[in-house]
Amino acid sequence: MRAAIIGPGSFGTALAQAISRNISDVYLFGRNEGIISSINEHHINHKYYPSTELNPNIAALNLSADCDALETTDLVVFSVPSGATREIAKYLRAYLKGNLIVSAAKGIEYPSLNLMSEVIRTETGNKRVSSLSGATFADELMRGFCSGATFGINDRACKETFLEVFRRPNFLLDFSDDVQGVELCGVLKNVYAIATGIFDSVLTSNNEHYAFLTLCFKEMRRVLQEFSDDQELTHKFCAFGDFNLTANVDKSRNRTLGLLTGRLLISAQETGSSIVFEGLSSVRALKEKCSLSHVDTPIIDFVNAALQDPSCAQSQINEIFYEVA
Repeated sequence: MRAAIIGPGSFGTALAQAISRNISDVYLFGRNEGIISSINEHHINHKYYPSTELNPNIAALNLSADCDALETTDLVVFSVPSGATREIAKYLRAYLKGNLIVSAAKGIEYPSLNLMSEVIRTETGNKRVSSLSGATFADELMRGFCSGATFGINDRACKETFLEVFRRPNFLLDFSDDVQGVELCGVLKNVYAIATGIFDSVLTSNNEHYAFLTLCFKEMRRVLQEFSDDQELTHKFCAFGDFNLTANVDKSRNRTLGLLTGRLLISAQETGSSIVFEGLSSVRALKEKCSLSHVDTPIIDFVNAALQDPSCAQSQINEIFYEVA
């Protein structure tokens, strides 16, 4: 079996390393010639993992010149920033007719309010699009630690493929029939991680932290009940597991964004394209999506306001805490 991963970033490279132990060939597609050369000549992604040797059955290919190789793969994983997903999916349309595609990107497109699997399906014309989300830090996956992950699938026949490619000891898997619901969990946990970071920058007791964490999870559950048909989704790796990982661990980029915003050390509007905080661009879309369905989400609304004007975060954190409770 051969797999392709679009995007040789931190997660894409870690995913390639993990699944390369289970299949014959993994292709990492990118546009950065330095990364491509580093992987092919030295078996190292010098930008993201300069001290970790990649397995020899991983090859880097140029997204502009080597697209024909996609037609020889059984599985294609999109691991690119959500803002680039539509462009890349459209560009690769001719090469992704029969492949099984997995969306691993986290985000909601604005103003369409489409999740990434919907974008990929529209632009490629391929209906075999699944989603992947879970309690997974890329650096730990790269080092071989086990990760819990949820696949959202609309074709039960592909389940065995995922169990073969993403098998133990690198992964524990569960599944959902709600492709978009799994993706939505990935967006929600990022927003609540930002919220928890802001909260912890102001109020520092453990009691308050876990009380607020519970309030976030209650709101997350309310959103999922509105938009997902899978009533068990909150108990899966993509929801409960990933929410706790992202909101509680300081190396989470979204939690860090919240901490820095709450301490007035950074303006989310000034991060620049070189710093990618997943979830930042999705807060506005998520707020609008919930508003259109009349779902009450005071914590999401608070995060949206705080990112627009960080000075309001400190003054409103006590108010939002007791209001939500």
